[in-house]
Amino acid sequence: METVTVVLSVGKDRVEEFEAGFRKHELPVWQDLQARGLLADASLNRLDISSNPVKGAVQYLVVAVFTSDEGHHAHDDHPGFQAWNKIADTYQVSGALAFGGETVLRLGD
Repeated sequence: METVTVVLSVGKDRVEEFEAGFRKHELPVWQDLQARGLLADASLNRLDISSNPVKGAVQYLVVAVFTSDEGHHAHDDHPGFQAWNKIADTYQVSGALAFGGETVLRLGD
């Protein structure tokens, strides 16, 4: 398994638009990858706690748990994600932070 997390800083005036766009564009990508057995779990989380807040932004944590590194590559190469990624950049008021690697311990299914 591989877990990838991204922190996005979205302008406060664009929150509703961003969340609607996420549901419209990225959620179908997740559903496709899950149906193909490549994505175990994923979530979009509005952050109330941040050690690196950005003024004028609502921060989001995107978490994707892939069944292997193949899933991560399939996500990044997915045409739906590539299109959404360009759109999502327009909502951000600060650079995204990305982290990922092999999942060492996971509680759940």
